[in-house]
Amino acid sequence: MEASLTLYPPMPMCYEHAWVGLRLQRPLACGPRPLRETKRMEIFRKLFGSDGFMPHGMCYLWNTRLIYLHVISDSLIALSYFAIPVILFWFVRKRRSVPFGWMFGLFGLFIVACGSTHLMEVWNLWHGDYWLSGIIKAVTAAVSVATAILLVRVVPKAIDLPDTRQWIKANAALEEEVQKRRDIELDLRTSEANYREQAELLDLTHDAIFVRSLDAHIIYWNRSAEKLYGWSKREARGQIPHELLDTIFPKPLSEIHDEVLQKGFWEGELIHQRRDGAKITVSSRWALRTDAAGDPISILESNRDVTGRKEQEERFRNLLESAPDAMVIVDHRGLIQLVNAQTERLFGYSREELIGKTVEILMPKRFHPQHIGHRTAYSESPRPREMGAGLELSGRRKDGAEFPIEISLSPLKTQEGSLISSAIRNVSDRRHAEEEIRKLNSVLRDRVAELNAANRELESFSYSVSHDLRAPLRHIDGFTRILKEEYAGELPQDGVRYLDRVLEAANHMGHLVDDLLNLARIGRREIAKQKVRLEDVVRQAIAELPPETAERKIEWLIEPLAYAECDPGLMKLVFSNLLSNGAKFTRTRENAVIEVGECESRGVPAYFVRDNGVGFDPQYADKLFGVFQRLHRQEDFEGTGIGLATVQRIIRRHGGEIWAEAEPDRGATFFFTLGAHPNEETPGPEAEVPIGRTQSS
Repeated sequence: MEASLTLYPPMPMCYEHAWVGLRLQRPLACGPRPLRETKRMEIFRKLFGSDGFMPHGMCYLWNTRLIYLHVISDSLIALSYFAIPVILFWFVRKRRSVPFGWMFGLFGLFIVACGSTHLMEVWNLWHGDYWLSGIIKAVTAAVSVATAILLVRVVPKAIDLPDTRQWIKANAALEEEVQKRRDIELDLRTSEANYREQAELLDLTHDAIFVRSLDAHIIYWNRSAEKLYGWSKREARGQIPHELLDTIFPKPLSEIHDEVLQKGFWEGELIHQRRDGAKITVSSRWALRTDAAGDPISILESNRDVTGRKEQEERFRNLLESAPDAMVIVDHRGLIQLVNAQTERLFGYSREELIGKTVEILMPKRFHPQHIGHRTAYSESPRPREMGAGLELSGRRKDGAEFPIEISLSPLKTQEGSLISSAIRNVSDRRHAEEEIRKLNSVLRDRVAELNAANRELESFSYSVSHDLRAPLRHIDGFTRILKEEYAGELPQDGVRYLDRVLEAANHMGHLVDDLLNLARIGRREIAKQKVRLEDVVRQAIAELPPETAERKIEWLIEPLAYAECDPGLMKLVFSNLLSNGAKFTRTRENAVIEVGECESRGVPAYFVRDNGVGFDPQYADKLFGVFQRLHRQEDFEGTGIGLATVQRIIRRHGGEIWAEAEPDRGATFFFTLGAHPNEETPGPEAEVPIGRTQSS
């Protein structure tokens, strides 16, 4: 079998045959043209025309498979060459920071030129534009040479660039640094948010708070500080606080700073000056602020105005010192917190020896266990009361001497907690006085018993004597009247006068005996109290006065009187005596006025009978109510001197008191009560009498 072999002409022959054929077939010029235009046209014809050259397809003998092989290969190469620079240009544009970016552009241009040559290969399969193809190859060659030359210069610099591992390591370090910075930024934002939140919270507190740096300059000043001191945040920021506030420290500032740095805080009281010049006392707390590493960064100072509290404490301390009793203030643990000077004098301890000690130091040791239990129980339910009511309490001095005491307990509420105030009083003198009083009371009870027995004997004797005297008096009065009536004509004038005097004496003696009997009966009679309208009693007493009283011109002023608890019979006797006295001692008055009314004396209802009679000297007022005591002569005003004594006994048996007020020739007023209210003093001459009465006749 013979192998067939296809022979293709070489490329120069294709170019040459085409050139010859072109020359043989070129037409003649139709007419004369300018030489320059002819040359320009010749150049364009050669550049964009086949110029008589044979296409490559002829060289391939128009073998279809061979032509398609070259077409597909050159087309794919050209397409790839055109895609690569586009991608490179896009990359350079997106990554402008890439080193030697211009080299990527030049390399892209080189690839585009190479792709154009392959594209011309496809074109020249059917056309003979070899001049254009040659020019493109020349451009490609120029770009290739320039790229190669520049690449030689760039390669050493590119070698100096970090390799991929270094870039990966650097990138990892960079990412780590970026992450750290992000974390720090997040922490800063969180810290800033926390700081703002804390600043807002600090603005809400009532305490004046400011923060100062370690060099003592203010970096924060809250709203309460503005209100307390008078400086705004803008004015205070950057100032030195102890210079701005003219601070008075309890000890040197350097020592306070050292304590803050060592312990982390300091507490105490400072004196500051406000913007208006006023001095204030503040309770101050300093706290050291540190960073995450524990290094100090600033000092926060919180101040609370305690000026008012200090003034109250000073007033309280002054009151405590001026108290007559020993004052001891303890806390819930029983530790002494405060004592006054009386405590020092009473127990013999100094303040320094007592402060911080348990209160049991002031009592005998035998009472310590029992008192601790009582103190604990009182702390659980504190209330004001006496300690050990009904018990004998004892205190113990520093020298061991014991003495009787009384203790009053009171709870105190303070900002530091509950305290207990104890008022301790030495009752040694009172105990001695009470013992003396008990002895005197015992003697007095014996004397009273003896006096009551004597009074009873005296009343019995007075009753017996008065009763026994009535019969002889009746005999004297009766026989004297018979003698006067039957023998008056036989007796001389002096004899008749003597008989009249005997009758007057017997009559006076009869009244005296009757009054004594009434007085004795009152002392022995039981009081039958009931609710009585005194105005009715007064009117009954007026109605029973002697007839000669009704015949006189007397103006009776009787005020409406309230009901009272009393014995109506005895009370009528009281008013009868007082009204008859008023009528008797106004006998010399042409217009007599007798007034009965009600008033008040030291909170107790009092009643009075007033007249405009002759009155009496007030210095003898204490003798009015004695038996047989008289301030006027018998010749001027008759009487036995027993009526007011009877009135006084009745009033006192009702639990009341009677007294009188008068002036000579200006009338008299008798006041009496019917029993004082509980826990009230006995009424006296300070009774207030209302003005204006209701007239009754």
